[in-house]
Amino acid sequence: MSDTESQPSDATLAHATASMAIGIHAPLRVRAGFDVPFEPFAFVRDGVPEGMMIELVRALIERTGRTCEMVPMHLPDCEPALEAGRVDALAFKGVTTERLARMDFSDPLIVSGGATFTRPGLRPSTRLADFHGARAITTRDGPFWRLLEREHPAIALSHGETYEACLDAVVAGEADLAVLNLQAGAWIARQAHPGRFELPTAPCSPLTVAFCTVKGRHPALLHDINRALAAARADGTWQAIHDRWLA
Repeated sequence: MSDTESQPSDATLAHATASMAIGIHAPLRVRAGFDVPFEPFAFVRDGVPEGMMIELVRALIERTGRTCEMVPMHLPDCEPALEAGRVDALAFKGVTTERLARMDFSDPLIVSGGATFTRPGLRPSTRLADFHGARAITTRDGPFWRLLEREHPAIALSHGETYEACLDAVVAGEADLAVLNLQAGAWIARQAHPGRFELPTAPCSPLTVAFCTVKGRHPALLHDINRALAAARADGTWQAIHDRWLA
């Protein structure tokens, strides 16, 4: 090889070595899907993916020596796209029992969870049992639908296409509460309905959020993401990104 020919970077060589050690090839360019809109975690502004999870996951992928393509999609399309191989990973997804049967997850990116966004006169609560007999709305493809359906059949459950639609239904009197992700629900409520909700401050159902792949498909990638995440927590990168979006 001549001096003018390009040579692999140290990060790329380290990635290749780790991949061979684990025994599974991992992509050097990672296509990571994410659902939008899901502010402040992920959204698209002027055609550019932005948000806390977009910034964090992009930084983690780049630390592994790979490049990344962030692929926005609607929530119902995310898991089918992952399973069909149209994306290599999902940038972030809640860890549930149902998903663990089909997906491998990284170490936690953040601990989030479901929270209650209630109509005037009905206070938020971290106990879903407090809303038995009430009308709740959430997205059918999110984790809280199955939780409510399975553990709280005394709550009358309806389906909203998006978080915005769920909050709109509460404001219109069509539901007593929306059960949504704590951070994303609060962000959207402040933007779409300022002053209309008493915003929850704690989840009623804690949920770990992590990077994920199809089960068994990319163990080397997950191994490297976990190492990058540990380094980002140790050197303050994780905290800086967190505070920039959520503090």
